[in-house]
Amino acid sequence: MRYFIYVSYIGRVYSGWQIQKNAISVQGILQELLSKILSEPIHLYGSGRTDKGVHAKQQVAHFDVTPTLDTSNLLYRLNRMLPSDISITTIRPVVDDAHARFDASYRIYEYTINVNKDPFCGYTASWLHHLPPLELLNQAAALFCLKTDFEFFSKITHQVQHFVCDIQEAAWVQKGSQLVFRIKADRFLYGMVRTIVSTMLKVGTGKMSLSVLKKMILEKPLKRPIITLAPPHGLTLVEVGYPEVLFLE
Repeated sequence: MRYFIYVSYIGRVYSGWQIQKNAISVQGILQELLSKILSEPIHLYGSGRTDKGVHAKQQVAHFDVTPTLDTSNLLYRLNRMLPSDISITTIRPVVDDAHARFDASYRIYEYTINVNKDPFCGYTASWLHHLPPLELLNQAAALFCLKTDFEFFSKITHQVQHFVCDIQEAAWVQKGSQLVFRIKADRFLYGMVRTIVSTMLKVGTGKMSLSVLKKMILEKPLKRPIITLAPPHGLTLVEVGYPEVLFLE
């Protein structure tokens, strides 16, 4: 049987989702624990990577196991044994060829910024000492709502075959003393959301004009711009969506 497992975690002490040599990862901890509980080697395949220090309210992975599982019992045992900064929210049986990465129809990320320094949100939000104009930030965000090549807004990697993403939503909202940027797309590139956030903040603080940003997105200048990334601890993967036909329940 194949199952989708839904994972929530604070990424502060982890090297990211994906297993790496000589580093602690969320995937590594969960995969080892599943193998121990189920008494057979378990291999997890995630919906995508999250960088070091990035969080997830809903990361999704799939795994195969020989017996049919009592998912409620497994959920309880995992949460009892996992560290306090990782939890399992759901385990769902799926069709045999369902894939957590390739069958995902969309992903949603949120980036949170505190305008006032707040020790209770220090691990899950970055901090700015003043509030950029919300209207200007949303004018910048609207420029990203299209399907195009976003290579300029990603880290360089040779593991990506193409850089085309379809961004369906991108908007900032103010919640009290916080700014929250929400973005939805079919896929994201390595470091893409943090790069987009950093670039929009340049617009919001007057270091870049909307016309220059629009040219970067649409015209692809010959010279690659200098890439900066917003701090990782402000970023959270909040949702991964799938067609309901994949689920057996």
